[in-house]
Amino acid sequence: MRFADTLDRGRRGAPVMGGRQWEACPRTSDRCRRRDEVWRLAFLLLGGRRAAADFLNRPLPGVTETPLATAMRSALGQLQVSLLIRRFAAKAHSPFPS
Repeated sequence: MRFADTLDRGRRGAPVMGGRQWEACPRTSDRCRRRDEVWRLAFLLLGGRRAAADFLNRPLPGVTETPLATAMRSALGQLQVSLLIRRFAAKAHSPFPS
């Protein structure tokens, strides 16, 4: 056996990229920026990760998509969801009965 044959024995070909590949949402896109801003607002105003996830990932009554999907779709959707989060947080912590 030649020395060159032992070098080729360990090669497997070109490395393949692994892990999550973002095709529709690169980190610099407006969609990701809107998602991050809405998530951060919900996290801070609704009381943590679980409350933010519950609010953003469940469709509201009478709406076909989740608030997170609405916010990611457009700047108007982000504004609507942000106002809804603020209204929901203010109502939950309001000292006045509704």
